[in-house]
Amino acid sequence: MNYLYYEYKSSTVCTVKEDEKLYYKSLSTQNYLNEKCLLNGSTLKGRQEAFVYQMKVKKYIPVVVSISRKEIYFPNKSKKAHDCIWINYANIKDVTYFESTCTITFHDGSKLNCEHPKRIQQTLKQIFRYLNKNTGNQF
Repeated sequence: MNYLYYEYKSSTVCTVKEDEKLYYKSLSTQNYLNEKCLLNGSTLKGRQEAFVYQMKVKKYIPVVVSISRKEIYFPNKSKKAHDCIWINYANIKDVTYFESTCTITFHDGSKLNCEHPKRIQQTLKQIFRYLNKNTGNQF
């Protein structure tokens, strides 16, 4: 999946890849991500605390679901924003930065425009460093 977001009207998490949308009943995006983390051996809170401890971040903390698959989701806005999108790092092919926006291109060719390009760039660098630190691989 490329990204996911929460639909409040239907109480579902919508996952998006290419033109396909899948819906999952959930109380919140956080509950959905916690379930994904639990399937991979830890809680959402534990995964985020590990990231904070290693990368010294305080806001916009990514969720590391699986290091081996590079399945890491990061928010494009505050988690409290009703239109927050969680982007899957593993499916990003390229990011083009502009002054006030950026365009994320996914491996399937689809694109997502986001605000706050400097914050997104910083988050992607932190995720890269986190993966490099925890796998010892050069990407």
